[in-house]
Parts: sequence; C-alpha cells; structure tokens
Amino acid sequence: MVQITTVKLTRKTKAALDELKGERETYDEVIGKLASQAKGKSIEAELVEEYKELSKEDLDLLSEWEAASSELE
Repeated sequence: MVQITTVKLTRKTKAALDELKGERETYDEVIGKLASQAKGKSIEAELVEEYKELSKEDLDLLSEWEAASSELE
C-alpha cells in the first residue's frame, strides 16, 4: 500500500508548481521530476570536478614526458 503524507507549501511555491504541472500530471510527479533533475545536476557537477582533476593530472604527466623527451635529444 502506498503511504501518503501532507506537505505545507507557500502559495508562491504552489503557484510555481502549478506552472510546471501538466494537465494530467500530479504534484507528486512534478516534485519527483524536480528531485531527479536536482540529483542529476549534483552528479553532473561532481563529474565535471573529477574530469577537471584528471585533466590537471594529464597535463602534469605531459609536462614530465616533454621534460624527459628533451633530455634525450
């Protein structure tokens, strides 16, 4: 059985949800979509930071290789 709860919202927040809500869509579906999008953005931000760190490591490694190559010439 699905458990139901009540959430208090300001009129402003409800109006914002009304603008996002489709004609046959429930508030639960709208809030679920918003939660999924927020989670996705959080994961995306983490991935961007990790890729930035990896690119710094790659640049450091490239610098080391260039230094070693110039010593061999």
